Amino acid sequence: MRPFVHEEVPVAIRLTRAVGITASAFLAGQSAALSYILVPSILEAPAPLAVRQWRKAFNIGKIVGPVLSVLSGGIFAYLANREPRTSSAFKFYTAAAVLLPSIIPYTTLVMMPVNRKLLSKADSLANVSITDDTESGVAREETAHALIDKWAMLNLGRALMTSIGAFCGVWATLNWIDVVEWEGLGITTGASRMGD
Repeated sequence: MRPFVHEEVPVAIRLTRAVGITASAFLAGQSAALSYILVPSILEAPAPLAVRQWRKAFNIGKIVGPVLSVLSGGIFAYLANREPRTSSAFKFYTAAAVLLPSIIPYTTLVMMPVNRKLLSKADSLANVSITDDTESGVAREETAHALIDKWAMLNLGRALMTSIGAFCGVWATLNWIDVVEWEGLGITTGASRMGD
């Protein structure tokens, strides 16, 4: 007989974990990339083109982001429910289940005012040539570039939340112990072995 047994994790649970980790990591990477890759590139463009590019990314993100955040949050809530309440896996899965969907209220409460301004600006500049000087006389903090830059800074909050959520989901999964001691074998050390 072997002294240790491996507890077999059902395939459905392994796949659920993989989907939760993949979806949350993708969301975290996408959120971060918008602020540190996309926006700096957009800011190089003239205002009419910059707001068009931002709106295109926004329209894609407003579909993908909520779906992935609710999907991964739901998966981690399900996995947390399978764990003992006192385990660290339960705590990390629960943290992931709370953090990932919380980007939706964060977006609504914190980012929506800037989103509205940028969408309005995109509408007003939709038929303007990209070579036209469209923002003379506009307050500096209300220019397309300033609003896009502000949006990128606020988006870093979402990137941080999704990154921590993804990390918690990964940590809960990796922290799971899959080797258990065989009940028939007792290993004692030190003074406790003297009493046996």
